[in-house]
Amino acid sequence: MHRRYTIHRDGDLLVEDLDAQGRPLDPEPVKPEDRLPIEVTVLGPDDVDSRAALIDLLELALGLETDGPESVGLKKRDGHKLGVLS
Repeated sequence: MHRRYTIHRDGDLLVEDLDAQGRPLDPEPVKPEDRLPIEVTVLGPDDVDSRAALIDLLELALGLETDGPESVGLKKRDGHKLGVLS
C-alpha cells in the first residue's frame, strides 16, 4: 500500500496511489496551491492486518492531537531544561 492523502481547500479528501518512488500513478487534477499544506503518506503491506494497524495508528494520533497524551494512555511529559554546556 503506497498512498498519499491530502485535503483540497474546499474540504474534499484527495487519495492518490503511489509507485515505489512516491510518484502518483494517476494524479489528482489539483494544483499544489489548491491543497492544504498537510499530507499523510502511507507505505506498508496491503493486507487486512496492516490496514487494521493503520487505523489504530491514526486513531491514536487523532486522540493525541485533539485530547492530549492522557487520552491515548501516555503520560504527559513536562519539558525540562537539559544541563548542556554550549
